[in-house]
Amino acid sequence: MTRHLIINKPTICIIILFFMLAGYPCFSQEQANRYDKNRHEEYKVALLIPLYLEQVADTLWKERLDPLRISELAPFRFIQYYQGFMLAADSLNRQGLNVRIYVYDVDHNDAKVNEVLQKPEMKKMDLIVGPFFKNSFTRVADFALDNDIPIINPLSSRNDILGGNPYVFKLLPSVESQPELVAELVRREFSDHNILLYAANLFQNSDMIGMIKEAIERGDPAGKQKVTIIDYATDSIHGFRNFASLTRPNLVIIYAENEVLPAALLSKLSAIKDDYRISVIGLPEWEKLTNIETAYLIALKAHIFMAAYTDPQLENVKGLIISYRAKYFDEPLYYAYSGFDAGYFFLYALYHYGRDFEKYLDKIDVPLTQNQFHFVKKDYGGYDNVNWNVLQYMDYFLLKKSFY
Repeated sequence: MTRHLIINKPTICIIILFFMLAGYPCFSQEQANRYDKNRHEEYKVALLIPLYLEQVADTLWKERLDPLRISELAPFRFIQYYQGFMLAADSLNRQGLNVRIYVYDVDHNDAKVNEVLQKPEMKKMDLIVGPFFKNSFTRVADFALDNDIPIINPLSSRNDILGGNPYVFKLLPSVESQPELVAELVRREFSDHNILLYAANLFQNSDMIGMIKEAIERGDPAGKQKVTIIDYATDSIHGFRNFASLTRPNLVIIYAENEVLPAALLSKLSAIKDDYRISVIGLPEWEKLTNIETAYLIALKAHIFMAAYTDPQLENVKGLIISYRAKYFDEPLYYAYSGFDAGYFFLYALYHYGRDFEKYLDKIDVPLTQNQFHFVKKDYGGYDNVNWNVLQYMDYFLLKKSFY
């Protein structure tokens, strides 16, 4: 496997190579024998990642540099993404994948984007990963469209990046994909429940509230399931008492984008849980809310949706942690797992299914570390990952549930 680090300053190159280059331990023992026709193909992949190489020299000589906070500095902010991606590449390389990876320093700077897009090898790429920032990504995505190259957006959940471009793959799910998963969760586990959907204010997020209600009611084969919407700003806990059932279990779905509604409502629901049978689903992304009492989530056996969740008890995650520690003398964090998942899924796709791998997405089933990818082709453009981690609080553990 050939690695090309595309930079112009030899001194900076030496510094960055210290962090980036070396052999990588094999992570997976999975054998890739299914498609021998791809074994002798060489694939070319461009990784466009913000390295801020022009800042490295000044950064490393900075006075009172705290080693524990080095990841907060621009040149090292995304280094774990690179390292995770290369661990995935090395694992597949050991299985037989022949890939040439080109690494380019691309951030917000238009000049960097222009320089990379003018390189003759770019038109011959089989896959482009990045850039990480919206304006740069839009320009490179247009280039990918003109040259029929699949391109991955690693870090954005915005649906607009898919518009008009069938070559874009968006890895982070958007909240617009949650209603169908909520409906499936209700169908599986709460079909006999009385369902109450709380909103902080009905004038806010009315579209999403309506989508959730419609998906749940449409998902009931008998056509009997009804969802009651409650405006917390108007009705508070009295809305629950007015519509809750004493004979049937109650499912309370709380849609909140800040801590105010969950913190208040969960406290009140916990206080009356002995009088009513209550379960809770928290939407859209409660892991970002820091002031919710875990005790309430446990008491109500709450379900939450998370775009990224890593279970250190899983064997593939343990393997990545061991490999990462051995190679980098560091602990893998969010970007390391993100880089590994993107690298492993798409390099595996190239290796097993070739350059037209998008035709076989439903056949690709590989263990990832943060979230499984389930891509849906959008009529208006590219491929959207619609899978969320659905997790339930069971005592002090999170139980993960699969839907694809």
